Amino acid sequence: MEDGVLLRIYIAETARIHDLPGYRYLMGYFLKKGFPGCTVQRAMAGFGHEHRLKTLDMLHLSLDLPLVIDVVDTRERIMAVVPEIEEMVEYGLVTVQDVQMSRKRVVKE
Repeated sequence: MEDGVLLRIYIAETARIHDLPGYRYLMGYFLKKGFPGCTVQRAMAGFGHEHRLKTLDMLHLSLDLPLVIDVVDTRERIMAVVPEIEEMVEYGLVTVQDVQMSRKRVVKE
């Protein structure tokens, strides 16, 4: 195990960055920067700064569910992009936390 940092970004499904869906833009950003991976998770329910409950419940169906975007890498690489990410995420939350990571790599033949 080695020390790493988890960058977690909370945004709405309808969030946009440079005219693209926010999650798509961020995935492309991390891919271009050479990060080892990026995971986007769609929440079943949640609320944010506007305090409106958003849910998959059929009685209160929302088309704007919360998304959670996770990227894990070394402290140096994560912290190098945090200011730019904070600038891009107009409405949402950006968090950073220390983690222990074990990298698994597939050997290409």
